[in-house]
Amino acid sequence: MTLKVNNISFSYNKDKQVLNEVSFQLEKAKTTCIMGISGSGKSTLLRIIAGFLSDEKKYFYSGNISFADKSIDSLRSNGKLSFMFQEPSLLPNLTVRENISLPLRITKKFNDQQHIDNLIQSVGLKDSETKLPNALSGGMKTRTSLARSFANLPDLLLLDEPFSALDIGWKNNLYNELAELKSKYNTTVLLVSHDIEEAAKLSDVIVVLGSNGKLIRQVAITGNEFEKREIANSLRQDIISEHQKVIEAAK
Repeated sequence: MTLKVNNISFSYNKDKQVLNEVSFQLEKAKTTCIMGISGSGKSTLLRIIAGFLSDEKKYFYSGNISFADKSIDSLRSNGKLSFMFQEPSLLPNLTVRENISLPLRITKKFNDQQHIDNLIQSVGLKDSETKLPNALSGGMKTRTSLARSFANLPDLLLLDEPFSALDIGWKNNLYNELAELKSKYNTTVLLVSHDIEEAAKLSDVIVVLGSNGKLIRQVAITGNEFEKREIANSLRQDIISEHQKVIEAAK
C-alpha cells in the first residue's frame, strides 16, 4: 500500500519549471512531510497528487503517481483520498456533525453514524456537534475539518499546512489527535509544512524541495527527542541555504 511519486515535473507555463523530476515514496500508515522555501512546489505537488491539477492540455506535466501499484486515479475515484486545506473550509449552514458527515453524504458509500460519533469524540467536539461554524473558535474549526478528513476512512490523507494559523496550545492538541486518528484508521499521511519542529514531531520521513524544484534531501526522523532536534536543525540549514540562493539570484 505504498504511494509512489515517480519523476514528477510540472510547470504552469513554459517559462518557469515548478517541479523537476521529483521522486519519493510513502510507506503505508507512515507520515511524510514535504518542506522547502516558498515557491519550491510543495503545495503544487500536493495538488497534483489530489488531482486538482490534472488538465494536461492546460499545464506542462510529466511523470506518474501510483498507490498500491495502481494509478492514483483509482484512489480518487473510490473516495479513499482526503485533502485537508490550510483553511478549514466548512460549510457555514451545516453543523459540526453535518460538516464531518459531508463526505459520506457525497459518496453515499456508507452511513455509519457510530463512526461519526467516534470521530466527534476523538477531536473533543461532543458538546459542540450541533453548533454552526460561526460559533466555533479557529481551533474548533480545524478539529472539525480534521475529523471530516477521516470520515471516508481514507487510505491517503493530504494536509496542506492546516495548523499554520493556530497557537501552540491548539497545535499540540491537534498533533496528538492527528496521530491517534492516523493510527486508528491505518492512514498514510502526506503533509506540507513550513514549521520544522512540527514536521519533526509528526513525520517519519521529511523530504526537502529545493529552489530549482528538485528533491534535494530525504531523511528519516528517528531517535530520541535530542536526535530529532539535531535532524531538524540540519534541515533548517538546508532550507536557509536554498532561500539564500534565491536572494543571490535576484540581485
